Amino acid sequence: MKLLFFAYANLDLPNAPQTHTLGLLRGFGALGCRVDAVVPRPLHSLPSLPGVDFRFLGAYPGGRRYIARDMLCSTLALITLCRRHRYAAIYARQMDLLVGPALCSRIFGIPLFLEIDDSPVAGDYPVVLESLIRRKVTADFRQAAGLIVPSWPRCQVLKDYFGIPAEKVHLVLNGTDPLPGAAMDRSTAQSRLGLPAGAFCLGYVGSIFSRYDFEVMLQATALLIDRIPHLYFILVGGPDVGPVQAQVRDLGLAERVKFLGFIPQERFAEVLPALDLGLMNLTPEAVRLHGPVHTKLASYAWYGVPVVSAGFTLAGYPEELHRGLFLAPPGNSRALADLIWWLYQNPAARHTVAAVLHEFAVRKLTWNSIAQDILSIMAR
Repeated sequence: MKLLFFAYANLDLPNAPQTHTLGLLRGFGALGCRVDAVVPRPLHSLPSLPGVDFRFLGAYPGGRRYIARDMLCSTLALITLCRRHRYAAIYARQMDLLVGPALCSRIFGIPLFLEIDDSPVAGDYPVVLESLIRRKVTADFRQAAGLIVPSWPRCQVLKDYFGIPAEKVHLVLNGTDPLPGAAMDRSTAQSRLGLPAGAFCLGYVGSIFSRYDFEVMLQATALLIDRIPHLYFILVGGPDVGPVQAQVRDLGLAERVKFLGFIPQERFAEVLPALDLGLMNLTPEAVRLHGPVHTKLASYAWYGVPVVSAGFTLAGYPEELHRGLFLAPPGNSRALADLIWWLYQNPAARHTVAAVLHEFAVRKLTWNSIAQDILSIMAR
């Protein structure tokens, strides 16, 4: 199968869009697809993946300062490729203002599949533009042969608010690259981090920004300091660490919270085995938009770390997640502390549930598996 792939993503920034873009391309290539990938040119090392021919736009500018230029350049690049090649499908990350994928789909009669990785209409726009953009993305959604969505609440928004038929909306979770095996056992990993013997480690691995409820996670930690000896919280990631560091100081947790900064995936094997629980709690508003399941899940699960997330329900998600994920009410530090306390007292329950999640991640959350799911949707 020959695919035309488009993603307006910053491939220099080690975050979810970069990981998702390159991981999915790697998966398509590994499954025998030939892919022309139209993406912004990285400023550092250029990616090279089997089966993938990169067609680079200008470097990702950030914001919308150059959006008119990039709308034109990306559309011309996509039209040129569609004139030269015969594609079975166009796969694109949805971007509110970019018109190239939908236009090429109409002109050349190529099925369009849109990946909806954020809110259906992302960002804030002037009132005069907001209704126009909403009409534009609604037309894109209705034109698409399929919508690939990693969040059940977002699936519901597409069906209920935008009126998209249910058969066109497909829940496909975010994946992971196969990660290196654990570099050391739990006690050795904790010792390498300067933690005392018998430490009980909470952990957060990923981007640090306002969508995640660090206030609640840290408050829960503070509530448990006197109940769990040697309780520590390990934070891996960036960039917005300043506000979180201020919360740590205000709560008197400076000696119990360690900021490790950004760590590349290939070094996760040195850190994640030290964790007793992985946290990925969103704020209540973010949970309503994005649900309880997101990109960190697969990384924790790969190393057998039990996962706690904030969520109202797991309805709509695979059955394995009902058995493999612990949920705490969003925005409730006391409830989160109570759950952590119960898990601390019940190591067998932690290990049993973590094993379910690990098996699910290894079987169904690698990028090869995710790419296969998407190709099956395209075939239908």
